[in-house]
Amino acid sequence: MDEYGSEVERPFAEFSRPQTWGDKEQWHYEFFRLEWVRDGYKYINNCHCYTDIKNPECDYATLFAQCVATILYPGRPPELCGREFLDEDDFWTEKWGEMPPYYYPDDDDDYFE
Repeated sequence: MDEYGSEVERPFAEFSRPQTWGDKEQWHYEFFRLEWVRDGYKYINNCHCYTDIKNPECDYATLFAQCVATILYPGRPPELCGREFLDEDDFWTEKWGEMPPYYYPDDDDDYFE
């Protein structure tokens, strides 16, 4: 959406949680779990999805399906995908409600940024 609340002509998607994810007026949140089996291996992709589009003409699953393309690479730790913890770069204001705790990864946590 643009600064006036209208859909932009060319939308974009990125593989990260918005820093202002706690603003439920701005961001709609959906969780999807994709599972598939290929060559005897079971793959699971947990997708935590945020959008500033409210009530799209299609359902949210259809909206996000075209964006979920990175399916074989590990992502961020689950704690930094959902709504349970803040990352050190996240923002929070009192009007969004009670502030979640910060997530501090162990030194041996290995994930892609």
